Amino acid sequence: MLYLKRTFDYEYPLGEADVVLIGIPWDFSQTGFPTRYGPLFIREALRNLVGYDPETKTNVFEKYKFCDLGDIEVVPGNWKLTEERISDTIKSVFEENPKVFPVFLGGDHLISLGVLNSLKNLHPKLTVVDFDAHRDLMKEFLGEKYSHFTWAYHALKFSEIVQIGVRSFTKEEEEASKKFRIKNDLKNVKNPVYLTIDLDVLKTNDVGTPEPGGMSFEGITKILKQACRNELIGMDIVESAAMKINSESSLIAANLIKKALAFWKK
Repeated sequence: MLYLKRTFDYEYPLGEADVVLIGIPWDFSQTGFPTRYGPLFIREALRNLVGYDPETKTNVFEKYKFCDLGDIEVVPGNWKLTEERISDTIKSVFEENPKVFPVFLGGDHLISLGVLNSLKNLHPKLTVVDFDAHRDLMKEFLGEKYSHFTWAYHALKFSEIVQIGVRSFTKEEEEASKKFRIKNDLKNVKNPVYLTIDLDVLKTNDVGTPEPGGMSFEGITKILKQACRNELIGMDIVESAAMKINSESSLIAANLIKKALAFWKK
């Protein structure tokens, strides 16, 4: 007899799943600590996580059928080819299961642009709720159009963005936020919502580009609960600079995924 344990005991085939996990270990636009190992350590944190959420009295691992597809194989240093792989993967996922809820594990924050570019055809009207210490509204960074500092600027071309927890930005980014009327609250959000959580929004140094004075876990989950009252179509967690099991950012990421799914109304 074989005594073997799967990564997740609650896994199902993609066609049957309610939730799909997809890692995108891209960090070639990262300017701080490496974030390419985020998917690895967030998965390990999820594996060790208690599924029951006392606030909602829900065990998300019993309520939903999960499928982990592993990591997209990124092309080192080449965002264009990597984005094509993200697009092809997402297209294939939704062709097999149009109703599945995708959870993407980064990687640096540029992955959100790749995901959103792939989702915009399915959801022409979309609000991105962005938990982040930074605005990421630069037109370019050091001559590079696509960076974790520029993703939100490009996403504004086809989506509304609400930014929560921002506390570090340039004058150019502040002007852009006023020009595009970026909101900092969830009032009057009517479109389907995509959640992106940059872990540097929190009080932790275990992230790509940490900033002092971040939000508490309790503070972010309170707002997350509000965001999840809308129609959620997907989410990502980015910028974990975890380098070992039980690193703070990976544990926080796993718990935020659990909270979002506990709040989510399928």
